Amino acid sequence: MVTFQDDGLRQLLREQTQRTQPHLLANALDQTLVYPDWLGAGHKRDIELPSSISLTFHQYHLHRDVTNCCAPDESDWVEFVFSLSSRYFYNENQHLEPQRAYLAPPQERGGQWRELAQQAYLSVDIHLELSRLNALVGNCDEPLPPALADVLNGGNRHHPILSLPVTPAIETTVRQMLQCSYRGLTQSLYLEAKSLELLALFIDACQEGAPQPAPLSRDDRDRIHHAQQIILNHLQTPPSLIDLARQVGLNDRKLKEGFREIFGTTVFGYLTQQRLDRACQLLAQQYSIAAVAAAVGYASATAFSGAFRRRYGVSPKAYQIGQRFGT
Repeated sequence: MVTFQDDGLRQLLREQTQRTQPHLLANALDQTLVYPDWLGAGHKRDIELPSSISLTFHQYHLHRDVTNCCAPDESDWVEFVFSLSSRYFYNENQHLEPQRAYLAPPQERGGQWRELAQQAYLSVDIHLELSRLNALVGNCDEPLPPALADVLNGGNRHHPILSLPVTPAIETTVRQMLQCSYRGLTQSLYLEAKSLELLALFIDACQEGAPQPAPLSRDDRDRIHHAQQIILNHLQTPPSLIDLARQVGLNDRKLKEGFREIFGTTVFGYLTQQRLDRACQLLAQQYSIAAVAAAVGYASATAFSGAFRRRYGVSPKAYQIGQRFGT
């Protein structure tokens, strides 16, 4: 466990980036902070858009548990968190889970945030002042979802978060933002549009009366855990979704929905996560990139390297070098 006070973690990342990749700090409106190899692999990226919306991209994998202790700080900012594979613990009594979208209203922020080792953190945060959010949606003729209207009216400062499941449309948009390859003005316009799209999708998802899947039975949960074990036992040559569903006695829709409910990701997402977690272990043992790719079921080293970089923000070779020297 590593503990940081207030802005200590960001200061560490900034110093690490300044030493190793100072060009990532050259643009004051778009800065990437990289993790030192002893702590993790990957980065946080902070982007300021012309509309006064700010973004934080989280793409990293920790080697140690991390606790951030933050002093109370009254804020007038609203935060939307779109988590694909990030799990946080806040003051040990609130959990932010994978495959969830959250709205945190303006409030006195402080306390302890804990992140866990050996997990991929993949999420997009959108920050904007309450007045800006009001300007975007406050004059809408249609009634807003009650929870959001409460935030806009300033009546929700002591209710920490509104949580919703990540829909397929939200996940697609988040991934598009994380993988954005544009630069300059084109990037700003693209991310601005995608940020507004995410806000629209969040509001749509929290409309009252949205259909909810039926709760899983104990037997369904047992079958889905059986499917999990089959995946773990066959990382190199996993069965197709249809074959996996047949092996555990479920239809493919029930398997997909149940897997997302229990594990917070898709069947394929879980397979990829486990493959890359295993790859990290093999890379640390200094196996070749080609050998690791084959061992975890990728058809080529190129395909493996692309998947690894998308999840951790660094290449397998860079990760391996960091492990070799223990830095």
